[in-house]
Amino acid sequence: MWERVYRLWVAHAGQLRHELGEAPAENMLREAHQMLPKLRGRRAVLLTLRRLPGTPAVPAAVDRMAGPDHQTGDGHAPGERTPQ
Repeated sequence: MWERVYRLWVAHAGQLRHELGEAPAENMLREAHQMLPKLRGRRAVLLTLRRLPGTPAVPAAVDRMAGPDHQTGDGHAPGERTPQ
């Protein structure tokens, strides 16, 4: 979705400048040009967790996600790209 949005911004740069003004349009185009190369090789992942019936809902460390600086057991940081 974001790749399509960014490509549309770039393709319609003149219209963005006309309708939004120079500064907002330039900010959007800068974002598009910075982010487009980073999107290649990424994929969206949706994770749904379900508590088993009878399991008590007690706050514990497993109820929280790890921070962005935490590495997984395979040595890859969560923000790294997925090999295709």
